[in-house]
Amino acid sequence: MQRGRTYWVCWAVTLTLLCPGCRSKEQPTSQPAQKGTPALTLLAAESAEWSREQACANLADAKLGLSAAVRLVRLAKVSPLCLPAELTDAWVRRLRLVRLGEERWALGLADTRDTRRLRAPVVIAADGNVALLADGAEEELLVLHLAADPAVFPHLALLPDRVVLLREQVVDAITLAPEQRVRFELRRQQGYPYVGLILPQAGQAVEVARYTWDPDELMFAGPAIDKLPDPPGGKFEVDLDASKGLVPVGGEVPEPETQPARPRRPPPDEPLPA
Repeated sequence: MQRGRTYWVCWAVTLTLLCPGCRSKEQPTSQPAQKGTPALTLLAAESAEWSREQACANLADAKLGLSAAVRLVRLAKVSPLCLPAELTDAWVRRLRLVRLGEERWALGLADTRDTRRLRAPVVIAADGNVALLADGAEEELLVLHLAADPAVFPHLALLPDRVVLLREQVVDAITLAPEQRVRFELRRQQGYPYVGLILPQAGQAVEVARYTWDPDELMFAGPAIDKLPDPPGGKFEVDLDASKGLVPVGGEVPEPETQPARPRRPPPDEPLPA
């Protein structure tokens, strides 16, 4: 009789193991993690399913803001350099989200040498719109300089040939004309920042122009055209049409644009042409 009970228990256990339908629904089988894919734990797990409205609502949250920013970039269907398709905790640790104003944030890679710099950033508006400041190889050179006091000097994103102003709107403040041998660089004099135009020469950085910020006019002031030292000689030139945040001051005055001749207006006593 004891042996019979043993056979019955063994047969019941065998049926349970062989029949998936006999297993308890309260104990589902777990799916093993894919080999070679580290677990992502530093972003909110539920953020992958957030709508745009939910992500926008969490953008200003101290704990959920980074998850919200990543979700908004994904929803925008863009692929910035700072956010690869496959994220890991190691990469998330490099990300930094900073607030640029009441309606704007920047997401980029933290610069370990300077906490006021952000590399390869994208700009995210409060309504969820995502703006790429550069594309392709330019992203590797893009640096966002965070202002200590935006009322005195603004947040700026710098490329070698472009200064991007980040205030209520994203504006190309100063843009060089094509094929220039100079580059922009953020510099300081007695603690006050300004944008210098730099000529690499014999292993040194020679400043050939200076653009200072006017907090009253909310514009930069500096030369549009000026001479370069010899060698190499020649001139540098700013694209005034593309420079929406520059008041030309100093240097050489650019040539006036050629205006088409206006038709002669007949005097009052001369009859109008038929």
